[in-house]
Amino acid sequence: MTKDEALTMIVASIAMEELALSHIVNAEGEKLQYILGTLPGGHRACASIQEILAVNKSVKELLDTVMQSQMLLKGKLEKALEAGGCIPAPEPPCPVQPSCPGRPCCQKSAIQLAGRCHGLSWDNDSLIPWKCVEQRGCDICWNEKAPAFVSLNPEKAYLLNYTMNVRDSNPRGGAGVIFVRITPCSAFPSVLPLCFSVKCSECNPTTLHYSAALFPRACPAPCADLSLLLNYRDRLMVEQACLNIVEL
Repeated sequence: MTKDEALTMIVASIAMEELALSHIVNAEGEKLQYILGTLPGGHRACASIQEILAVNKSVKELLDTVMQSQMLLKGKLEKALEAGGCIPAPEPPCPVQPSCPGRPCCQKSAIQLAGRCHGLSWDNDSLIPWKCVEQRGCDICWNEKAPAFVSLNPEKAYLLNYTMNVRDSNPRGGAGVIFVRITPCSAFPSVLPLCFSVKCSECNPTTLHYSAALFPRACPAPCADLSLLLNYRDRLMVEQACLNIVEL
């Protein structure tokens, strides 16, 4: 086997693993659809809150594993291309970038956002602002002028997850809720919020994980804006935050 043949087989194996991961993500989306009774052709499920939370936790754990596999595959592909003397060129930007999605695009959309700064103060009843790390496609849009909002195409289905390390702003600690707010509310079916508790400010930061799927309604709204809203007695210090949204 020549070097080129070996590299070709390595790249092909990476592509097959990516295909397998896409099937896993799709299966997790259908799992959530089934438990919520929104799976096309399926029966209306009568799941309890505990069952829905258990399924949501299972999906989150599996998606965390998928994200780790993606990072390993990315490194593997870069090494293979480097060994073959080929450096991947960046993807050209999509020619259509509407402020409110609604037109077809050349590829599936995805975006990765991070907290605007380390040690961000997130006040009660306010939205967390973001900065863009990576973006592709044109059905997910983020604008520097409105950093707390992500615009989605309400005719598409999405998988979102976020992770953040938080501390309480005072020594007492407490409990709170983070809502996935979508405006208008008719754009997507509502998703469960994240209920959390934070220890004293002198303790180690609390890591929060959340995953959910957004599925379009039968009669979607023309556009939709997604944001994260905090409900807490005071404010949170967000040391690190990352939000990922991927089109299914």
